[in-house]
Amino acid sequence: MKKALYNILISLIILIVISLVIFPKEALEAAKGGINLWLFTIAPSLFPFFIGSELLLQLGVVHFLGNLLEPFMRPLFNVPGSGSFAMAIGYTSGYPVGAQIITRLWEEKLCTTEEAERLMAFCNNSGPLFMLGAVAIGMMNSPKAGYIIMASNYLAAITTGLLFRFYKKSARKVTYSKKTGFYSIVVQNKKNFSVLLSEAVTKSINTILLIGGYVVFFSVVIEFLKLYNILSLFSSIFKPFFSLLGIEEIAIPSFLSGILEITVGSSMISQLPIPISQKVVLISSIIAWGGISIHGQVLGVISKTKIGYFPYFIAKSIQFFLAGAYSYLMTILTPLEEQALTLPAFNMYSSKNPLNLLQLSSFLFIATLLFLIFLSLTLAFYSKKR
Repeated sequence: MKKALYNILISLIILIVISLVIFPKEALEAAKGGINLWLFTIAPSLFPFFIGSELLLQLGVVHFLGNLLEPFMRPLFNVPGSGSFAMAIGYTSGYPVGAQIITRLWEEKLCTTEEAERLMAFCNNSGPLFMLGAVAIGMMNSPKAGYIIMASNYLAAITTGLLFRFYKKSARKVTYSKKTGFYSIVVQNKKNFSVLLSEAVTKSINTILLIGGYVVFFSVVIEFLKLYNILSLFSSIFKPFFSLLGIEEIAIPSFLSGILEITVGSSMISQLPIPISQKVVLISSIIAWGGISIHGQVLGVISKTKIGYFPYFIAKSIQFFLAGAYSYLMTILTPLEEQALTLPAFNMYSSKNPLNLLQLSSFLFIATLLFLIFLSLTLAFYSKKR
């Protein structure tokens, strides 16, 4: 079985290389689009989270929060208190920051392998910058659609997290020492802040480059799938399912593109002449799934750990269906109106204004951190009062 998969993989790589020779112009244009998307949209929104989260891990802040939030995270999701940091940042930053933080928690021994796999099931999600800013406002010109997409994705993730609390329930749990907290870890860490900052920047750049590589690669792959009419072939296969769901078949090629890369797919779906409610359901589903591109990024992030990929695959598949169902119900309860597309895609977040995205990303990171600290202190106050 493994040999057959290996041979298929080699054949696909050879086909891609040959396609680069046959369609050099199309490949170059697709690569340019991927680079622009990564450089002006993805990198500015994720880079502050990577650096900030790495510094907080090294300084012991996450361990400190973990001690205080253990009574909140353990009963609900069967994960340690430190998982609250991965959950908060994973819900406010975007793919694949959640996976990156969970990996660092595992490396710092703040969670076990089984706990990391539970966290991966619901803490690696798309962020509000992408769902509300890039997709809803930039592509669809409908903030209301963005709120539905966000709500359905977060509800799907939380539901999956509650289900995965039973995954390997009897496995070993990480334990915190009551005497070990923020100040003790800072004292034990003999590196000065300049060294910590340099290491954080280096690790963050490596991760950002990894993400960029996947975005460019899958942008080219999707272009090749169009040129070889492979998307059209799969469209005929999925046609009965879309007809059963009442979704117009014209959306199938765009939907399949989103299964590979969510940004490209979301942009294509938003431009289709179909009801906006159908657009919301399709986009919610592919964002919850994450796309093969994101799955590849996650594999790259966890490759040097013992964290398994298969539980994550199952979790994202569950989220795919749940997000679609939740968004369908929400569009029935809150009907959406068609609006003229007066804003270009990525209007607020285009290459003309990348600083807006960086500022908003940094603000979200700081706000999330302050909220976690406030929640931790509140829980600590009430526990002492009792």
